[in-house]
Amino acid sequence: MTNEIVESINRIIDSSENGKGLSVAECEAFLNAVPGFTDKHTIEDTRKFLDYLGNPDENMKIIHVAGTNGKGSVCSYLTSILMKAGYKVGTFVSPHLVKINERFLVDGKMISDSLFVEIFVELLQRIREYSNDGYFPTYFEFLFFMAMILYDVYPVDYLILETGLGGRLDATNAIGKPEINIITEIGFDHMQYLGNTIEDIAAEKAGIIRENVPTVFFDKQKESTDVIKKKALELDSRVVTVKKNDISDVREECDETGNKFIAFSYNSLYDKYAGLKLSTRARYQTENAAIAVASAEILRNSGAVISGEDIELGLVSAKWEGRMEEIRPGIYVDGAHNIDGIEAFLDSVAHVSAEGRKLLLFGIVADKQYEDIIEKILLSEQFDSVFVATLKTTRSVSVSDLKSTFEKCKENNGIFGVPIKYYTNVRDAVTDVITVRKSGDIVFSVGSLYLTGEIKAMM
Repeated sequence: MTNEIVESINRIIDSSENGKGLSVAECEAFLNAVPGFTDKHTIEDTRKFLDYLGNPDENMKIIHVAGTNGKGSVCSYLTSILMKAGYKVGTFVSPHLVKINERFLVDGKMISDSLFVEIFVELLQRIREYSNDGYFPTYFEFLFFMAMILYDVYPVDYLILETGLGGRLDATNAIGKPEINIITEIGFDHMQYLGNTIEDIAAEKAGIIRENVPTVFFDKQKESTDVIKKKALELDSRVVTVKKNDISDVREECDETGNKFIAFSYNSLYDKYAGLKLSTRARYQTENAAIAVASAEILRNSGAVISGEDIELGLVSAKWEGRMEEIRPGIYVDGAHNIDGIEAFLDSVAHVSAEGRKLLLFGIVADKQYEDIIEKILLSEQFDSVFVATLKTTRSVSVSDLKSTFEKCKENNGIFGVPIKYYTNVRDAVTDVITVRKSGDIVFSVGSLYLTGEIKAMM
């Protein structure tokens, strides 16, 4: 650690010990500076620091979740099921949409500012005391260690732990033996870190599989399935697969108050569930819900008391922000940001009936396959108008690049008659779309969780 960082750590700790209030914003400002003075560490390094913390993970019942799409949703559904069964549940997820506290949940609710600051300062103190060549964790490693301290000091019955980018080299993979390994849908994303083929990406995600620990995964494509099954066989991990044809009767229904929801049936390894309900219009969530059900059944077989009613009520009461979330009547935000996610989003939009027009807000970061994503959106021919915005993050695609990509795609595919407006910020785009929106129109937003977060912060 540099002298500047050491001084900053000492200043924060001294301020806290002297009773001066520290805000979450100040903590976050410190964390945002972390990438500038540290690099990712090995799993062994992370494990050593966990040892120094007293091996808190060894006293936890951890459910480890990796995958490309659907991780957060699976975490949410499983959290809700376990809560309905009477268990206290911790959930560590990423990224956050509006507030960093969202990453640390207890029974589905983010921790308070005071608790966040308490754990933040505690970890800084432990890092200062740790003598190992100036060791300092990366941004994500720091948050992971905060979670380990949080759920150790304030114990939960189950901790659902979502990986960051991958699995094999992810900081969360430094934990001891989990209760279950869960791998959601595998797709193309973060290829610069995980590889350029489905097999390579699946191998990274399958890195969370542990010896003699059951593995639940979504069997959607042979390339990833073969990799996951091979790894599980090597480690004598019992495999429970969820397949597309296990899910049936997917339909949109309406309750007595007019709220729309998805109903479906699921044939699990142990039971047949008919008429399951999800409080969303996103048809793709049936797949994530099925993974959560299969995982709940494994927990039940290992001693957890979970009834069929707990599963049904847990699913319908679960809400996961930023996934076809209706933030205002007729305004939906979805954080899909890769090809598979966009295809699932477009499938859901196709099943949403509108009395008026379908309007789209779009923004995306530069390290995504944004040319292909834009082409899929335009070729779907589902939107009457598109409002394209640059995001606040420095990773955003510029408005000029967005415009050239959209116009080139329109020309190459002979697409005419779809008005597209461009904005240098999200606020102006949202203001404009709300202004032009008429009765019966439905507004969707997609392309980035950054976009979702900006819109939610406005509303």
